[in-house]
Amino acid sequence: MLNNIINKHNSEKKIISLFICILVLILLFVFMPSLSLNNKLKTKTTKKVKVSTSKIALSKSNNFINTNTSKSKSNSFISNNVEADSNISKPNLDSSKQPIPSYGVKVEDAFKEDGKKTAYLTFDDGPSTTVTPSILNTLKNYNTHATFFLLGQVIEENQNSKYLVKRIFDEGNSIGNHTYSHNLKLLYPNNILNINQFMSEVDRTSNILKGILGQSFSTRVIRMPGGYMSRVYYKDPNLANFKNTLSQRKMVTIDWTAYDFDAEGVKKNAYELLNNVKTSVGKKNKVVILMHDTYGKEETAKALPMIIDYLKSTGYEFKTLY
Repeated sequence: MLNNIINKHNSEKKIISLFICILVLILLFVFMPSLSLNNKLKTKTTKKVKVSTSKIALSKSNNFINTNTSKSKSNSFISNNVEADSNISKPNLDSSKQPIPSYGVKVEDAFKEDGKKTAYLTFDDGPSTTVTPSILNTLKNYNTHATFFLLGQVIEENQNSKYLVKRIFDEGNSIGNHTYSHNLKLLYPNNILNINQFMSEVDRTSNILKGILGQSFSTRVIRMPGGYMSRVYYKDPNLANFKNTLSQRKMVTIDWTAYDFDAEGVKKNAYELLNNVKTSVGKKNKVVILMHDTYGKEETAKALPMIIDYLKSTGYEFKTLY
């Protein structure tokens, strides 16, 4: 009897063990594919995250390369017309600098191709009480701005000239430094750049501008009397040291790529000046136009509305240089 009970109990235990084994096998069969799929998904997700991170890093790398390539191309072009400190291209947040409005362009970027046609109207040797006001009136009427390269000696001539400096600035135009005297014999004795004399005149004009516009004002933009290109043409031996001086002072000089020829040869009327602008602008996308607002340049003031109309009609927008 006892043996029968024991045998029956053992048989039940075997059945229960067999049942548990079958149940475990069923559970493994049901859930293993799911676990495997989850692991695969996790692996894929991890890979995707890694790939995405790599793409972002690569994108940043490419952007850096593209930026440098763009700057390199721009600077290679500028080297023919502009001498600039390559480190200045970063945005300058110093409040003591001339503010850059939406239509202002840093000199280093003046010739950077962006698919647009841009004209930079520039005026040298001012201000004058006879011509500058008319030019400012025209710019205001056209809601257009220009860059004025001013002479310290001319600014000091009278109170009205000082008022015009403030008006130029207050009406949103850019101001550049054109030395104090514009005396080529002083600046380039024996046709060689006198760096000390040149920078002394730049500083003198800078101080005059500060006296009118406030001590916080400064401009880093210079136009050399006669143009930087003339120093290159004459193979000026002091040019390399001059470039280093500008770089140390965080200053930049820019010439022009078009001209109305209002200071060359015989006096020209407004229509002749307009035609000179048309010819010298040609098909350039980016053009820096040289004109003068000094005494005796009334025809330049008369030509300016026609020049602006022409440039607008051919698709140019107007910017200032900083």
